Amino acid sequence: MVTFPPVVRALPKDSNYIVLDNKKVVEAYLTPSKWYTYSWDDINYSNVTHIVYSFLRPTSPSNPTLTYGDPAYEQAAYNLYPTLTDKTFLGYGDRIITKAHAANVKVLIGIAGGNGQNTRDLAVIFANEDLRKHFVDNLVKLCEQRSYDGVTLDYEYPTSSSDGLGITNFAQELRVAFASSSVLSKKEMIITMAVPVGNWSGEFFDYAKLAKCVNWFSPMTYEYATGWTTHFGLNSPIYTNANIGANSTLSTTLSYLKNTRGVNPLQIVMGVPFFGWVFENYSQLGAVKSNTNGADKAYTGLYNDYIKNSPGNGFVKYWDEVSKQPYLVNTVTKQMITYDDQNAIIEKCKYVKANGLKGAMIWELSRGFINGANDPNPLLTTLGDNLLR
Repeated sequence: MVTFPPVVRALPKDSNYIVLDNKKVVEAYLTPSKWYTYSWDDINYSNVTHIVYSFLRPTSPSNPTLTYGDPAYEQAAYNLYPTLTDKTFLGYGDRIITKAHAANVKVLIGIAGGNGQNTRDLAVIFANEDLRKHFVDNLVKLCEQRSYDGVTLDYEYPTSSSDGLGITNFAQELRVAFASSSVLSKKEMIITMAVPVGNWSGEFFDYAKLAKCVNWFSPMTYEYATGWTTHFGLNSPIYTNANIGANSTLSTTLSYLKNTRGVNPLQIVMGVPFFGWVFENYSQLGAVKSNTNGADKAYTGLYNDYIKNSPGNGFVKYWDEVSKQPYLVNTVTKQMITYDDQNAIIEKCKYVKANGLKGAMIWELSRGFINGANDPNPLLTTLGDNLLR
């Protein structure tokens, strides 16, 4: 739990702070966990430009003090690293920052995350000018004292125009506070946002105003087919395959952001999943399924449990040429697995370049880690090879 005194700020909050460039970024979320043991020493920093260390949140709807609500399974993660003296979320973050900065990689602090309660708490704080101010002040002091290079907001999902206004006010005031800080104004401070893939919830983001204070937006371009969708589909397709019946893909998301909402492609960082979905009772792509059929699984687990031993284990690999996605099918167990492999990531990198996008965002770095492999994160290496070199 962390709180700091307020920071004075005085610049106009509707100013345009963003200068666009076409230098590619690979933004990688990292969440410490004992289940996905990925330490600062495992990361090949040449394959990333920004790490989003996640997540902090407000203590409560009435308390803007920053906190990290460690479940026991995440708290235990810090004990895996004997050289770590400060076995806390921020202590682990300090070591990440040291390693990342030595490699000229920036580290952002992730705020909130996909937990519904976190979002509801943020909505209340963002709607209250005084609470919002103190929340911003706490973030600024955290960045000053711990040397973070900015903030990523993962707000899932706004449900009203008032929620959207709160997001805009927060982003504008955070940008002003960065510029007003005697410490932070001396370096480039980054603000990024994870955003929805379409108008549902996306309608409440005021992109015209946000684009003046947010460096880029990272649409969560995955989970187009999940345990709660009603057809067998693919997790992160680039293009729409009419035979599958999927209406939403990376390309429809880009069209929405660019053409409908007016977002500059140089402020779009496409999401890349380091996870997939396992479906039961599979018949064929596009067929109807129950909206409770499906379990998400990290690439780490998919590789070890299915991919590594395919096809000898009964799982046959297929490639959908339209969607640019692989999938595995076992006709005996009637299971189907949708995921991104290295070829799918190469296709996504081609798409990013062809459409003049800013780069790629990873959810989530540790979930691509393969312990004991010659390359412990082949998906990350593929991104680095195809976007940063």
